[in-house]
Amino acid sequence: MRTILLALPLALAACVTEAETDAAIPGDYALIAVEGVAVSGVPTLRIAEDGAVSGQGPCNSFTGRNRARLPALDLGTLATTRRACLQEGGEHAFFQALAAVREARRDGDALVMTGPDVTIRWKVVTP
Repeated sequence: MRTILLALPLALAACVTEAETDAAIPGDYALIAVEGVAVSGVPTLRIAEDGAVSGQGPCNSFTGRNRARLPALDLGTLATTRRACLQEGGEHAFFQALAAVREARRDGDALVMTGPDVTIRWKVVTP
């Protein structure tokens, strides 16, 4: 009986921590780096509580939805504008990386998105 009573607070603490982590993910971010990819400009990302995502890539803006429950990610195909970009600036690689990420986690003031062979780091932007 004591074992069950001792385990219950630990289990509840783990649930609160996970819920707090998930709640900390929605917000506004500016790109720090896409691992292994040179990206021009300062792409941005907004993750809303309802799963909507939007932002600005190196040239074109984008919008879409996370079809998974945070911290999991499934951004699928994002709708993008089709501006004529003067230089490529990593646009294609940036959107490929966004499509490949599968999980998000906060690391201090950074958001780290990971997937098979891809890591994207963002910094929190205060609105």
